[in-house]
Amino acid sequence: MKAFLPTICLMFLTVFSSQAQTNAPAANANPFPTISTLTTWASFNSQQQFDVAIRAVGFKFEVKEPGEGSTAYTYIRKVTVNEVNYTDRIVYRITNNNSASIISLVTASTDLVSLYTPQLASFKNNNCKTEMSKDKNTTCSCYESANFAIDLCDERVKLTMGDGNKYFVSVAKK
Repeated sequence: MKAFLPTICLMFLTVFSSQAQTNAPAANANPFPTISTLTTWASFNSQQQFDVAIRAVGFKFEVKEPGEGSTAYTYIRKVTVNEVNYTDRIVYRITNNNSASIISLVTASTDLVSLYTPQLASFKNNNCKTEMSKDKNTTCSCYESANFAIDLCDERVKLTMGDGNKYFVSVAKK
């Protein structure tokens, strides 16, 4: 009987510590690159460099889409937040002469407006003139620095189980 109580305590300790360990990564299961990282990536002007960097945060290559004047590389990752499955998508578009690049990140899993707005304090806030900002269901804020134009948008969308939000951030190298 003397060994029974320590054994029970040890079992509880094991169960609760393993529960804490399995829950800990969930908080980090959905990391997004900072604005500084996005601007660095946009400065690469190299899909190969971007490919290495984006895979480090869990994205996998999905499709290459050649276009007139530029090529787009789309990467996706599947995440689960609060037991809801999401697909995050990031597109790296680079001009065919490597003179400029755009990174567009789309997600419904995390509020990118709250995440990125404080990071954009040093950027100049401009009036948005993008196509996305003209949509009545979308709210956009546009920022600019000497080298980059950044659009941050929140779009209300109809989901099968009710309303939701889809968030966009676009970082364009000038």
